[in-house]
Amino acid sequence: MAAKRLIVVVESTAAMGPYWETILRDYLDKIIRCFGENDSTVQNSCSNVEFALVSYNTHGCYSGCLVQRTGWTRDPDVFFMWLSSIPFSGGGFNDAVIAEGLAEALVMFPNSQSGDPNQQNVDMHQHCILVAASNPYPLQTPIYVPQLQNLEQSETIDSFPGNRLYDAEAVAKAFPQFSISLSVICPKELPKIKGIYNAGNRNSKAADPPVLAKTPHFLILISEGFREAQGALKVGEGYSNSSESEKVAAKWPPVMQIVQLISQAT
Repeated sequence: MAAKRLIVVVESTAAMGPYWETILRDYLDKIIRCFGENDSTVQNSCSNVEFALVSYNTHGCYSGCLVQRTGWTRDPDVFFMWLSSIPFSGGGFNDAVIAEGLAEALVMFPNSQSGDPNQQNVDMHQHCILVAASNPYPLQTPIYVPQLQNLEQSETIDSFPGNRLYDAEAVAKAFPQFSISLSVICPKELPKIKGIYNAGNRNSKAADPPVLAKTPHFLILISEGFREAQGALKVGEGYSNSSESEKVAAKWPPVMQIVQLISQAT
């Protein structure tokens, strides 16, 4: 069975702080559980599901590290601890370096080029979720992005070998060409964040994805190639305090069970 990988790319500015608990509880928790569901009976060391985290901030002296990354883990409990421990600070009124965060995630995936960059792969095994609360930095910046081969010049994001300047949408265009799905979660309905999603999902024949937000004003766009996430959020809308949901929760790692208790209390 092919390895399945998920990278969550999170904005770590203070702008994300007030929304993070809701995003983690109502969206990421469900996606992570569903993504590793098929391996729930397999020991973590033998699992073929891997998780990683990338955090990004903004330019400026009041911000922390521009981009940080973890290694890969097969343990969803460890991954959830990483997500729960992100410090949110800095940012101010600056736009976030989303392009750098996406580029960092892109180079972490083992490259597997898609045969047709215009065809959305509905059986993808590598997925990226961008979690953003701010607009992307508007200017192109020097970023390393893997080279794309055998593409028409109009389709490549790096048509001239000396060009290493990209914005967030330009980096997003590389994801489908490497068979990586790109989804977005944003606590605000920011058109520029939707533009990044559209750039990373370039199947012109596909209809607009359903917005799976249960929270008002949230922008939740899940790639059609990320079926586990789509299923998790659609099913999650019907979860209740029934015996069935308790059976599912009993299989979660301890940290996830704590989040479920918080969810029930609120």
